[in-house]
Amino acid sequence: MTFLWPRLLLTAGALLPYWRLLTLNVVYITDDYFASDIFNGELPGRALIGQLLRGGHWPVWTTQLCSGLPLAGSPADPLGLALFSALPPAPALDLYVIALLLVAAHGTFSLARRFGADATGAVLAGLAFAGSGYIACQLKHLAIIATVVWLPVGVVLIDEVLDRESGHRRSVRAALFGLVFAQQSLAGFPQSAYICALLYGCFALYRALQLRREAPDDRAWLTGLGLLAAAIGLGAAAGAVVMLPLSQLGAVSDRAEALGWDWSTRLAYWTPNLIQFLFPYANGNIADNTYKGPPFFWEDYGYVGFFTFILAVYGGIRDRRRPVVLFTILMTIVAMLFVLGRATPVYHVAYLLIPGLKMFRFPTRFLIVVELGLALLAAFGLTRLRQDLMARGRAAMIVPVAICALTASDLAFHQSRQNPMVPANEWLAPPRAVEIVHADSPQPRTFTPLHRVFHRAAFLRASGWSDVRPYFEMRSLLEPNTGGGFWNTPSADCYAGISAKWTTDVWGDHNREGSLAAMVTAVDFASTTLRTHPAFTTLLRTYGVTHVLSPFAQKGASLTLLRQDPEAFVYRVEGSARVRFVRGARLVGSEKEAVARILDPAFDPAREVLLHDTGRSGTTGEDSPATGSAQITAEGATSIDLSVEAPADGFVVLADSYYPGWSVTVDGSAAPLLRANFSSRAVAVGAGRHQVRMQYEPPGFATGWRVSAAALGVLFAWLIVASIRLRRSPSPPMVAAAA
Repeated sequence: MTFLWPRLLLTAGALLPYWRLLTLNVVYITDDYFASDIFNGELPGRALIGQLLRGGHWPVWTTQLCSGLPLAGSPADPLGLALFSALPPAPALDLYVIALLLVAAHGTFSLARRFGADATGAVLAGLAFAGSGYIACQLKHLAIIATVVWLPVGVVLIDEVLDRESGHRRSVRAALFGLVFAQQSLAGFPQSAYICALLYGCFALYRALQLRREAPDDRAWLTGLGLLAAAIGLGAAAGAVVMLPLSQLGAVSDRAEALGWDWSTRLAYWTPNLIQFLFPYANGNIADNTYKGPPFFWEDYGYVGFFTFILAVYGGIRDRRRPVVLFTILMTIVAMLFVLGRATPVYHVAYLLIPGLKMFRFPTRFLIVVELGLALLAAFGLTRLRQDLMARGRAAMIVPVAICALTASDLAFHQSRQNPMVPANEWLAPPRAVEIVHADSPQPRTFTPLHRVFHRAAFLRASGWSDVRPYFEMRSLLEPNTGGGFWNTPSADCYAGISAKWTTDVWGDHNREGSLAAMVTAVDFASTTLRTHPAFTTLLRTYGVTHVLSPFAQKGASLTLLRQDPEAFVYRVEGSARVRFVRGARLVGSEKEAVARILDPAFDPAREVLLHDTGRSGTTGEDSPATGSAQITAEGATSIDLSVEAPADGFVVLADSYYPGWSVTVDGSAAPLLRANFSSRAVAVGAGRHQVRMQYEPPGFATGWRVSAAALGVLFAWLIVASIRLRRSPSPPMVAAAA
């Protein structure tokens, strides 16, 4: 019972800021100025993956988002896949977050106890880490949280591997550590896994040197390092099914270019936010839009509780002579210097010297290491405070327990404001616009022009998210990725972390506003009008968009108004088609030339297709109205079949996204797949009737799956064999005594 009560109290305290999740009927809709990372990004993506898994398909491609988008490279952590494939989005999300919070809390409790804190101090550490500002603000990035919550567990296992008294348990703990890092690699956020790996390496070297100093003739430190190196290598390899497709996608994205120092540190930590460690909203709160600093509040917010910070300072000073405390102090300070980015020369030196650091932006994400360090130091401080109170004959238990209770209340009050929760049955119910669109077309594809602009306006009207009604209204616009992710209403564009360069050239993204779609639309808030270029309708027809949604009436384009809702105007695009037979083609030698042609009033997607990557310019074929036809006859998760009637030589154009990995056959024979109209697919056909089949095999996925399966197989085999050997081996006297 002595062991059980602290764990039970920790569980209750860690879930206190998020108690509404226990109903399994809420979703949180935390905003990001221009979209909601959780509602427009993470949640619909995971919902789509769950749908595909329930249907017996590998989640590698979806036509619900972005006119077609790769899902290979998305998070593949086992817990997330299991929950979202077995349950509807709301209970899956709620259970997932509950599980992650408990991993963070109890992992930190175990680490604090391992490092010498008493039970009350360990409870404080668990409360502080699970309730930290980093976790509260990054909860909208499920992939980040699914990675970093395992950090304390990984450090515990490293410490056990490099413990001189571990004996035969060493190999078991190393295998478990490999599985923990495999989970972190599969979670799908490379930067967070990289940060954890850096800390693991530093801590392993520290413990190995300490072990060598304690017993110079004992080679256990070398054995331990070897086991850990093998474990982390296998754990990293286990993530290949995510990392290899992600790297292939990155190679065709804007991030394929040399990004450099400015890109890596552009969104730097704002140093006045250091005061947030004591007073969380001293510079204002993004939740009610009173924050006065530069973007982004949620990248800087590091509050772990007032008493936590004070006790961390106290513990660091009082216990500084203990090696593990000294390591924790140095870890926290160095991580904070990394967080400060360009404000000090430290990160620049690390940027130049540490391999891999140049691949990532937001040095502020090292804040998770700072949070862990403060939580551990506070555990040492509370433990020392209790000892000091006992030495003075005062109430040695009442004060520490009161501090834990006050910290739980403090964090529940402040951190709960960062994630507005709404009833799932109301929020996920299809808005009226979905019914309108589906009644008009059996296979719609929607587009909401300038949705980021309208979302920013909603953010201002909502005062951050203190009033969620403007966000309820935004649902009717079917922003990416809501229509496709929740209501089977595909969108032409999407909200994705990484997209192909040609996709962002057409639709833009959250990193780059400039795009073809932005060139032909503008908003006039004074007259509540969406102003469109004459080429807007042509653009929509080119990409198979069937319906346009806007909170304002549009002016300029030839669109048919279907319905005017209080929240949305719903327009039909006449003459749009997802697949066409086209007689004429124009070879474009540059993106600039392609833009000029699409904006030209003479361009007609039914008469001409633009072909890229040919290295030539000019025209081919006959620019005349196509009298042939093309239609979709079958569509699977990774394939699409087309039937074509071609009166003459020409091209079949599918207004779905072009990505490496798609191949095509015409009447069973392989044919070249062409990138057309910036981001679509085309194939040349001769006169006559043809059967065209397009098939998708995501680059890197097959190899990644094999590598991941092999690595996980080795780790599980290692764990089983090591466990059998441990069971058969007698415990050394010292180990038995310690146990």
